[in-house]
Formats: sequence, structure tokens, C-alpha cells
Amino acid sequence: MIRKLSHIILASLLLVTTMGMAVSKHYCHSSLVDVSVFANADSCCDDGGCCTNDNHFYQVKEDFSAPVISTIPLLAEIDVLNQALLDPDILFPNELTEEFELTNDPPPPTVLELLAEEQLYLL
Repeated sequence: MIRKLSHIILASLLLVTTMGMAVSKHYCHSSLVDVSVFANADSCCDDGGCCTNDNHFYQVKEDFSAPVISTIPLLAEIDVLNQALLDPDILFPNELTEEFELTNDPPPPTVLELLAEEQLYLL
């Protein structure tokens, strides 16, 4: 339940920030009197000599698409090569590796072949 609620809140927050939000503030003698979202703030005086309105439009201008081409940085390749050159155990191992023999045995059966052997086919 909490997970669904958090997903709804995050989706609505993303929707509002990408759509944009107009915030209007009304100041009277440098003190904040009224704040309104998506509408004009109510004015407290008629002549307007002592009042000011401040309007801002907030919107996220980030493109949320993933990059099409991803490249491997050149530094990663140099670090791997550098590590191999500095570590003599990588270039000259002390222990002999196990050798394997090539045989003429067939490959092991796949999962589908094993399942086909276990099934009963009614004709």
C-alpha cells in the first residue's frame, strides 16, 4: 500500500514539474500577503502604490531520455592494461593451470530436450 502511494506521489510530482507551475506572490510594504499557484494572487490595496506582484514560472527543462550511444571511457582500458603490467602474477603465473581433454562426447541435453523426454504425448 505504501509502495503504491509513493509511486502515485512521485508520478504526480514528475508530471507537475515537467508541465510547469506558475506561482504568483503579492507583497504589501515588503511583507508577503498572498501566494497563489496557477492563478493571480489577490491584491490587498486598491491604488497599487504600496503593493507589488511577483510572478514566476517554474519548470524542469531536463530531457529524461536515455542516451542512444554509450561508450567505454578510454581511462578504463588504460587502467586494466596498467594493472596487468604492474602485477607479475597475471603475466607469469606460478601455478600450472589445469588442462582439459577434448573428447568426442555429445553436448549435454538442453532444458527443452529434458522436458520433452519427461512429457507424455497422447495420440
